[in-house]
Order: sequence, then C-alpha cells, then structure tokens
Amino acid sequence: MIDVFKRYQKGLTLNILFPQRNKSICACGCKTPLLGKKKRWASKDCQSLAVKTFFIIKGDVSVIRKEVFRRDKSVCAYCKEVASDWQADHILPVHLGGGGCNLDNFQTLCRKCHLLKTSQRLAHLRAISSQAISI
Repeated sequence: MIDVFKRYQKGLTLNILFPQRNKSICACGCKTPLLGKKKRWASKDCQSLAVKTFFIIKGDVSVIRKEVFRRDKSVCAYCKEVASDWQADHILPVHLGGGGCNLDNFQTLCRKCHLLKTSQRLAHLRAISSQAISI
C-alpha cells in the first residue's frame, strides 16, 4: 500500500489506489453510476483525475511540478515572490510521514526560501540530536 515515509511508491498501481468496490459505480470515488458500456470510469474526466492523482501519489516529479505550478502560479509560499527558479516542497517532510501524498502536502518555494527552510529544519534536528546524546 502507500508508505508515507517514502517519496516514491514502488509497486503502487492504479487498481490498488482506485479499487472498484462496486461494479456499477465509478472507481474514482465520485459515486456516479456506470452507464452503457462503461466498466471502470464514469467519464474521461474521472479517468484523467484518477490517473493524475495516481502519478502524484506514486511520486512522479514531472506531474507533481506541473500541477503545483498550475495551482500556485510559481508564487513562493514564504516570501510571496514570483520565482522563475522555484521548487515543489513537501510541507510535512517525507521522513515525518509526508510521502505518498496528494498535492495538499506540496507548496511552491523559491530556491532561497527552500534552502532557508531546509537549513532551519536541519539545525533543529541537530539540536534535538545533541540533547538526546547528552542525556
């Protein structure tokens, strides 16, 4: 299944992420009845959303960056500047359970703010580690 402590979800399939529990209802979760010859998705939009969600949760960097860019328009979440050199950042870091997530755990950060966030987190972790060692 989904390992929230890993950035990339090896072995995850579309069928695992969107199991078809009821053969007469769309597998994407929209609860739309399947009509006619439809067997899994109620519409092309349902199928596209499911595939996009699958690639994001699986960890496909190109899809994640494209969707984060579309959502945030390359505006840094920290300094609010429009950055040409922006990065998609996990809000909750992967090592704390932020992997295998949807877009709600990603934010746009300019390179400078991303480096600042990372250095602050590392300094905090070093401080905690040194306290634990001294006990």
